[in-house]
Amino acid sequence: MRRAVLGVAVIGLALAASGSVFERFLSPDRPADCTIMKYLELARTGKATSTQLADLGVLILEKGFPGDAIDYLEAALKLDKHNYEAAYRLGLVLQREGKDREAARYYKKTLKERPGYAQARFMLALAEERCGERGAAIHDYAKAYRYAPELADAHRNPLVYDSNLQTEAMLRHYAEALRTSTLRVTEIDPAAIQRMMEALPPPAPGSVDAKAPAPGQPGPQSAKPLLAPGAAAQPIHPAPAPAEGEAGPVKLDLRPTSARPPRPEAGRRTQPPVATPPPPPPEPTPAPDDESAAPAQPPDAGQEAPAPPAEPSSEEPKPTPTPPR
Repeated sequence: MRRAVLGVAVIGLALAASGSVFERFLSPDRPADCTIMKYLELARTGKATSTQLADLGVLILEKGFPGDAIDYLEAALKLDKHNYEAAYRLGLVLQREGKDREAARYYKKTLKERPGYAQARFMLALAEERCGERGAAIHDYAKAYRYAPELADAHRNPLVYDSNLQTEAMLRHYAEALRTSTLRVTEIDPAAIQRMMEALPPPAPGSVDAKAPAPGQPGPQSAKPLLAPGAAAQPIHPAPAPAEGEAGPVKLDLRPTSARPPRPEAGRRTQPPVATPPPPPPEPTPAPDDESAAPAQPPDAGQEAPAPPAEPSSEEPKPTPTPPR
């Protein structure tokens, strides 16, 4: 950290001691000059950042002093070597001064940090063409048109007229586009995206996607108070019993699941219980034909009841033994 502060101070002192000529042409009545004066004050005190020094170089270039602009752009790169915009601007200023090889070196620094910078790629190809590097120039022209095809349009980029390699560059670009061409990728259905978003679970309360409520606003899970401030609680009365013939309120079964009656399986209909038919009545006993079949009269109180007839035995009669003579 101390080295960075010391470097800024040294750069500021070096720029202040160089005795810039453009400062004599600054006027506090012009807004652009006022901006330059403020940047100069930051640079002298060592508080200017790399981006501010690069902006100061561009303002001085527009003022018509490319030499001083190069000094401040180089100072911006010394302060931050990853400032690719300062490297690109420095390449442009050097190329305006006819220093194509030095400009190509800074364009390559820009592309090292940002390979897809199409404008820096085009200017590198133009600098390479002016330096006689034909193959490298055609390659970089085609690569620039791949990232930004509008650079090949002379109405948008008049620098195309300064090149003598546009035919080869366009053929190279067309060959690369033909080799990598495919059918158009189908667009995503917005309705499908909406259905997918609705199917996703809501974000957890502690996740990044969960939106925190604004100060003073109730959250999504906050419940409204049951009573307004200062309102008295009302007594709770039981519901009246239903009149005869009317359906009563729905009662919830609060018993545990193990104590509830079994429910029918899903997908099957329960059949109503089949009514069991009553047993048939006993058949009437036919009347006897003769008196012998008449039922016996109950005996008198003084007589003994006759013994019931012996039932025939199914066993065979045993022989009676003969006594010896």
